[in-house]
Amino acid sequence: TIVILIVSGGIKVKINLEDFEAGAGDAITVFKGNIGEFCSLLPNTRIAVIAFSDEFFNVMKHIGTAISIQQQIYTNPVSHIEKGFFEDSLDIYKKMKSKLSEVDNIFREGALQGYTQVLMFNAYNYFTKMKNNVNSSSEYNRNQGIYSRFIQAVQKNYVQERSITYYADLLCISPKYLSQVIKNVTGRLAGEWISDYVILEAKALLKSNKYTVQQVCDMLNFANQSFFGKYFKRKTGMSPKAYMKS
Repeated sequence: TIVILIVSGGIKVKINLEDFEAGAGDAITVFKGNIGEFCSLLPNTRIAVIAFSDEFFNVMKHIGTAISIQQQIYTNPVSHIEKGFFEDSLDIYKKMKSKLSEVDNIFREGALQGYTQVLMFNAYNYFTKMKNNVNSSSEYNRNQGIYSRFIQAVQKNYVQERSITYYADLLCISPKYLSQVIKNVTGRLAGEWISDYVILEAKALLKSNKYTVQQVCDMLNFANQSFFGKYFKRKTGMSPKAYMKS
């Protein structure tokens, strides 16, 4: 999980293929498993970045609240933060950065876990208070829940499964209803989300210069190279080989 605090300036990013802009006083959160892309930044931009793994989380006493807040942040990864909370978070970041430099401190990891807990619980307290400003209708929450579970399922399965029916069955709803919800929540079709994940992964593999087109085709579970080439060109406007050279 990565948290980015925008101290000054601003940046443009894509998170799960959606465009976001963040400026001074904003926080960007990218959870493990999400797709984050850096697009551009303004001159004189300063950011603070905190990245941590799963073992730094311990929310067993507040797991219901944690899941609720994580759901909120998942659907709104860029948030403008109240000044006091932003400065408090930045202060914790500076303490963590200082602690990281203490290479001879055998308790360094424990101290970092402590700072992470403080940062996390401060964030949960802040977002719990802010939650009243979010649309709380049952239909809105239900649709957001379906969208989040759909995206999480796509992230795990897009290499093997690319049909809307598969994901609808996984969520125990009809393909038509899934398509309507995703369209209403995001303005995009469910099939577009699935294909975008496939194409983004294909682009990353092709640009790595580690694999041939055939190997990428096999890694993404396409029937043959010809079908993969047509699929890629239909989505990007160029062949896989042309993209590798671009």
